[in-house]
Amino acid sequence: MLQKKKGYNIGTKSLQCKLIRNGIELIETRLAYNEVVNFYFALINTYPEHVLSDDSEYSGWRAYELLSNPGSEFALPFDIPSQLKRSAIRKAIGAWESWNTSYQKWKDRPNKKKHHRPPVQPRKFNFSPSYDAGVWKDDFDGNILLKIKNKGQWKWIKFDYQSRSFVHDPTGLNGWHKASPSIVIKGNKAYLTFSLQKYIPATGGIKNQLAKNSVRVLGVDMDLDRNIAILSVLEIDANGVVVEVARHFISQSNHTKRRKRRLGRIAIRMQKTGIINKGFCNRRWEQIHNAEREMSRRVARRIAHFAHDWKCSVIAFEHLTNLKPCRGKYSRRSNQKRAYWLKSKVFQETNRIAYQDYGILTTRVNPRYTSRLDPWNNELYRINLHSGEVAIRMIHDGKLEPKYEPGADFVVNPKNCYSAHSGLNAARNIGLKAILRHRTNAVFVLRKA
Repeated sequence: MLQKKKGYNIGTKSLQCKLIRNGIELIETRLAYNEVVNFYFALINTYPEHVLSDDSEYSGWRAYELLSNPGSEFALPFDIPSQLKRSAIRKAIGAWESWNTSYQKWKDRPNKKKHHRPPVQPRKFNFSPSYDAGVWKDDFDGNILLKIKNKGQWKWIKFDYQSRSFVHDPTGLNGWHKASPSIVIKGNKAYLTFSLQKYIPATGGIKNQLAKNSVRVLGVDMDLDRNIAILSVLEIDANGVVVEVARHFISQSNHTKRRKRRLGRIAIRMQKTGIINKGFCNRRWEQIHNAEREMSRRVARRIAHFAHDWKCSVIAFEHLTNLKPCRGKYSRRSNQKRAYWLKSKVFQETNRIAYQDYGILTTRVNPRYTSRLDPWNNELYRINLHSGEVAIRMIHDGKLEPKYEPGADFVVNPKNCYSAHSGLNAARNIGLKAILRHRTNAVFVLRKA
């Protein structure tokens, strides 16, 4: 495990590997581990002062380990390695604190919720055993030695595992450092999940980044139907002049078609059967869910790569949290619902990938008027034509009435002859809003990207 280092933050993620058991069962190890968690949860519930106390000597897992030493009143009745025991104590403390937080909120509930029942303590646990140093060793070439419980005894057993190509960096400065693993059992499959850590240079926050003389910000506008993301790179100099240096469109037409086709097949099944039970079209729903997750990661990685290639310090999104699907047919409503989910998931994945891989910060701004105004805060008209310049000429000649059509492709302002793609204009405004938070003298100047 990496230690704290001045000038660096520690980024974490996980590496899941398929564990090849060769007929060796791991359920006995998990049951023994959760029995210890259950024992310490009861002990913590009896003596909660060691969790609630701020005294470092008599608080935390060490205090409960001393209470359960051999020969004491609450001696642990199970045989388990000390490293797994300490891990189980920490799991029990986390479970008890989670229950206690809910219980305190229930005690302080308002009068209109007095009829609510108190939160119940968990009756059983199903945690995955976390392996600290001492119960695993010799991890190289796709095999590892683990201490597991087999036929009532704790033994060292060598396992093989399959994982993607990974280069371990012991320092954590140039790559990911592989820390202690945990065993996760899902149905008939077992996985070895490693914790990966990495040193990321501290940036000082968005305020510090935007205070520099020259900085680049990537504005991202998320579209639900056509282009899932429209990117605009804005650069501000020491004088506050903002220019656009690059732009990029990420399409989602193929993904939307596949999603609609899968939802349509589910709707046909529903219409045929008329009865929807638990597990109905389970395989098709799983396909849709996996496709949405994969699409979010793919788009997020493209956004992060684009920001890194153009040396951006900040990525700005619009903060949309109140999106609700409209009423209509089942397939249309379900499609919109998943489009909204994908929109928020892309932000979360971009926030993680951009910071972990490149140290780029991500923020969100108020989406108000980002589509209705130009970069100089003038009102716009939205027109569905092949070119915004053609629309301006037709408005000046009196052949076209200026109006705002929601969902149209182009925005125009006949007064200053400004025309742009509606999504690109929104991306510019989103990037400008992020800049104007800390640089009030910023002025956008239109130049060819």
